[in-house]
Order: sequence, then C-alpha cells, then structure tokens
Amino acid sequence: MRILTCSNSCPRWDSDGIAPRSPGGLVPMLVSLLNEHGGHWVFTAPPDLPDVPDEIRLDEDIRLHPVEPGEEMRRQHYDVVSIQLLLGLLHYMHDTSVQPVFDSAMRDAWAGYEAVNQSYAKRLSELSDGSPDELILINDPHLMLVPEFFVESRASVRGRLSYFLGTPWPEPDYFSILPAHLRVRILTSLLHCDVVGFHAARWADAFLACCARYLPDARVDGRSVTHAGHRTDLVATPFPLDVTVLDRMVGEEATQRWRTHLAERAGGRKLMLRADRLDLWKNIPRGFLAYEILLERRPELARQCWFAAVVTTPSRATGRHQEYADLTEEIVRRVNARFAPDGLDAISLIRPGRGGDSRNCVVAGLSMSGAALVNSTFDGLNLFAKEAAYLIGDESSLLLSGNAGAHERLGRFSVTVDPFDLEQTSEAMEAALDGRLGSSDRAARRALLRAESVSRWLNTVFRL
Repeated sequence: MRILTCSNSCPRWDSDGIAPRSPGGLVPMLVSLLNEHGGHWVFTAPPDLPDVPDEIRLDEDIRLHPVEPGEEMRRQHYDVVSIQLLLGLLHYMHDTSVQPVFDSAMRDAWAGYEAVNQSYAKRLSELSDGSPDELILINDPHLMLVPEFFVESRASVRGRLSYFLGTPWPEPDYFSILPAHLRVRILTSLLHCDVVGFHAARWADAFLACCARYLPDARVDGRSVTHAGHRTDLVATPFPLDVTVLDRMVGEEATQRWRTHLAERAGGRKLMLRADRLDLWKNIPRGFLAYEILLERRPELARQCWFAAVVTTPSRATGRHQEYADLTEEIVRRVNARFAPDGLDAISLIRPGRGGDSRNCVVAGLSMSGAALVNSTFDGLNLFAKEAAYLIGDESSLLLSGNAGAHERLGRFSVTVDPFDLEQTSEAMEAALDGRLGSSDRAARRALLRAESVSRWLNTVFRL
C-alpha cells in the first residue's frame, strides 16, 4: 500500500513528526492516516511560513510537499473561488439576490483556481509511480479539478483514485447557481475518481441527483455513476473520532487547568457548551438569539445556567466573516446587559487561541457540561458533535442540528434542533437545562464511536 494525499489544509511539522495546526476538520484525520501508513502529502504552503522547501523529509515513511501559489493566485484560488464561491455554494450560504456574480473578475479568479489545481495535479503526477497498490486521496473543495488534470496527464491510472469532500453537497436546484459549464466541469472532474466520499448519505444522494440532472450522458445506478466509460462509486463514511486521544486528554494537566478556569466563570451554574470556528454556517448568532428568547421567558435561568461558546477565527477571514463576528459579539453584549447576574456573564465567547491546549478547553468544557449545542445551518459532519456524544455524562443532552452530517449516526442519541427555528431551539435548550430530556444511552454512543477507526475509514473510502 502506497498513499498519496492532496489537500489545501496542511499540518504542522518538526523533527518529531506531523501534527494538526488546529483541532477538528480534515487535518487530524490525514495526520493519523500518514502516521499509521506513511506516504506523501501535497498541500498548500501556509502563508505564515515563507520560503518553505518543495519537499520535507520527516522520516523514511512520510514526505511533505508544499505548493506555493503566490499571493495573487492564493487570493483568486482560495479567497474568491474556494471560500466565497464554492464553500458558499456547498453550505447554502449565498444571498442569491446579489451573489454570486459571474463577471470578468470571477472569470479571472476561476483561471487562478484552475492554475492552482493544475500545479497540484502536476506534483501528484510526479510523485505517482503508477503501481496497482497506490492509493491516491484528494480532499477539499479547493481541489475539485485535480482529478481531471491528474487523469488526463497520464496514460492510465492503475491504483485507486478517491476524492473526499468534508462539506455538504447541495441539491440540484441550488447547484444551478453555478453556470452550466462550471457545473459540468466540476462533476465530470470528480467522476474521474473511482470513489467520491462524503460524511453523510444525504450529501452523496444530492451529488448523485446533480449528476442525473446535469450530465445527460451519465448513468446513475444505486450509489454509482457511470460516465464516459468510467464507473464512480459514492460512499458515506464520516471521519472517525480518535477516542484514544480524547481519553488521554481528559486527564491532562492542561484540561484540568481549563476545568478550573471554566468552573470559576460558571460560578456554580450549569454549563451549556458549543465549540465552533467562526464560519458562517455554524450559526452561532441564532444559537445566542434562541438563548435570549429563553431568558426572556425565564430570566432566573441566568443565575442557574451559563452558555459558553469556544470559538476560533478562520485563517483568512472575509468581510462577511467579520460582519458575522461583529454580530455575534453584539448579541453577547446585549444579552449580558439584559440578563447577566452581578459579576457573571449570561453568555460568553471563549477564545483559547491556536495554541496547543485549545482542544483541552473543549474537552474540559464537555466533561462538565449539562448540555452541548450544535445548530449548524448545513454542516458536512461537525466533529464537536461526536466529541460531545463521547464525553458528556449520562444526564447531559446533545442538541444537534438535523442538517449536520453527524446527525445521521448520532440522531438517536440527541435532541434534534431546527437550526432556523429560534423558538424550537429555545424550547430544546430549556428542556435540556431543566433536565427534562432524560438520559441517553452513554454506553451505546461511546461504543458506536469506539468502533470507528482510521483503517476502517480508509478501507471504505477506497472500497478495499
């Protein structure tokens, strides 16, 4: 087995090996994969590390290959197309009354997106030895054209080529936001792969529906698509939760420090926790607004409960991100001005930063929470939901958006919230904080998550 993987996201590295730059998302999964099996990892060079070499040899088994696009190309590829256009599309985030606009500026940005994808495919082709036991894994919406460029650069691909998308996939009507030639281009590129994977079956089904509508020459049969003589299988296989890491972190000194800090801020009150990056689809403002509605009904709860959100900032925040962060902070100030007990916050934003103990903060919070909230508008998976399901106690509740990919497996262990319905979310919060929801089967949810593994995920995403 020889693994080659590509992603926009990148790890940290030093003489001791590789590690995630932040908790959650794709990178911890790829770190586990390469630490277990070895291989080559092609990724976008981080902008905070200038003059990074083209190849980094960590040991005999792991090679890193940063791709440096340059600042203008990075802006076109990452900011304009990958973040503003594609992530907006995949998460249903576009205000279609005014966006997106496909004009000459977008055409130029798309050319930059193509160029970066070509550079990835070129590096991948140079690393590929064409052996039958080669497993090539492409990730991230930033790299949707890599399969096309890679396959067309080679006489044949004898190994297995898979693409995994950690985001949702929109239904055909919403996918039509893209012009026809871009819709077809993206779909046909991904159908060069042997397998296309998602975190949840609903995202795979939406992709199949888009193929059926927009590729007249494609044949959809169950969970497979045949196009241009090539068959692509669709799989739903969520990233596994590394429970060994969580078990270890529960007892770490950094976790205990955070428990002490959070307990001081809680002041003896029951804690409701959420943890998110300040991405638009995480729906943090509506979560706080729902809690404000609850406090309007029952203002005494502010003396009994504390709602804390552990938040991190995207690496390249857009103007919309800043507006979203400003709105979140405005709501926090208003709710605290209206309801906070003397010397305490009713709701709080906790920013542990990008240091090594940021995840310890989340682990500490979950281990002492009476409720955990995930109310994403549309979310590919949401790893925090899985961490909550594993760590919260018997009498604690997980409030989980029906539009989070994690809901597919964890729905039976959680209370489903409608991410757009503030009253329904508010009522679910009230029931959880009052202890009226009963206990879920902690042993069963922990057993479900313990059964996951990197090897099982790898076997599924490559259909081995």
